[in-house]
Amino acid sequence: MSHGHSLLINHILLQENLKGKTIIEIGSVREDLHGQNSTESFIKLCLEKDMKLISVDMDIKCSDNAKKLFDKYNFTNGEIITKKGEDYFKEINSFDFIYLDGYDYDHKKHAENRQHSYQREFGKEINNDDCWNSHLLMVQELCKKKIDKHSLICFDDIISESIGKGVTAIPYLNSNGWNVIEKTAQAWIFNHNDNNSEIFVLGNGRSLKGFDFNYLKDKEWVGTTLAYRYWNEVNIYPQHYVNVDSVVIKKNIDDIMYLIKNKKCANFILCKSVLEYCDEIKEYCGADDSPVKFLQDLQKTPLNPFRYLVDWCSGSVSVLWAYLCKKDKINILGMDCKYVEAIPECIQLNDNTLKIIEPVKDNPNYFFDSYQQVGDIYNVPNANSVHKMSWFHIRNICILYNILQQKNIEVTNYNSVKTLEEFFETKDLKDLKDYDFMN
Repeated sequence: MSHGHSLLINHILLQENLKGKTIIEIGSVREDLHGQNSTESFIKLCLEKDMKLISVDMDIKCSDNAKKLFDKYNFTNGEIITKKGEDYFKEINSFDFIYLDGYDYDHKKHAENRQHSYQREFGKEINNDDCWNSHLLMVQELCKKKIDKHSLICFDDIISESIGKGVTAIPYLNSNGWNVIEKTAQAWIFNHNDNNSEIFVLGNGRSLKGFDFNYLKDKEWVGTTLAYRYWNEVNIYPQHYVNVDSVVIKKNIDDIMYLIKNKKCANFILCKSVLEYCDEIKEYCGADDSPVKFLQDLQKTPLNPFRYLVDWCSGSVSVLWAYLCKKDKINILGMDCKYVEAIPECIQLNDNTLKIIEPVKDNPNYFFDSYQQVGDIYNVPNANSVHKMSWFHIRNICILYNILQQKNIEVTNYNSVKTLEEFFETKDLKDLKDYDFMN
């Protein structure tokens, strides 16, 4: 089970222009235990991306350990500070990335040397009251500081709202506009609601022809299936990738593995059948913080809207995944649900799938002509019998989920193609806030 620094690093790597950004770590390297390598991991990242690391710990021995790592890697773009995190945060005016792994909580399994360090520094054993107060004081200071839309706060050792280091700090963060964007079994990461209150779900329909993806650069969004061919061209990628078409996944697994291995997205939602023919993907799934999630596992997860899923397509599953991202608003773009079932450049195979046999000159189904390429094999779209039923099903799950969670997540379909208007409120794309890029 990975510690929180892995979660924070994954989210940092999704951002551009990292040169000069700073990671502040509260809780430097301690014992040589599995998972206790945040300082070393941050040093490696900072060396790779020309970033700065400030490692803060209240124990001089931990500061000494951090110095040894700085020397080991000849890392000079950093600071080692022996001080309580809450005291250090009083001295700063702004921050980029914060990693909170300070005063331990009492889980009854701490090693003797860990307990001895607290006896030495504070004259008392590890206890939850001091742990919770320390982390509350830290976030109180952080909430006073200047941030930008990319700022992140990551808590290590959070098991739930009532177990771990953030019992009192989490409510304070929530009440001051900070929102959980991802949880693992051991760590939570937050960004600020004011900057990330909505998420975009993009289909690949013809209605997006001419769309300038620069609009999405500073936004959180979900992309699907073969659109990565366009993302590779413009070098703009979503945080979330959904492909639950087993035929398309199998034919394009090498391309999908490229996205995974190069961390082009933070989350990949795929069909579990990929395990049958791609051993390599096993390295990227299985743990709570692994980038690859399987639809079939989500369907078995308690208190998850995927439990109710019966009919699906990649587009509708993307909306359901967006619900799990806990935003106030979901904006759907490019979900046309309107297909020419057999284009001139394809043939039908014996198993009723279709195959592209020559370059597509003017694809009537997708926003860029090279969406489908020679050799592609895919299912007949079946817009009415498959896709429409899937969207009907997803709409009902969304309504139910809102009721069960006592939420009122707003879903708007921005599309002049009105095929989904019976399921979601539909507006023209030109009505999208701050959008003026259409040809």
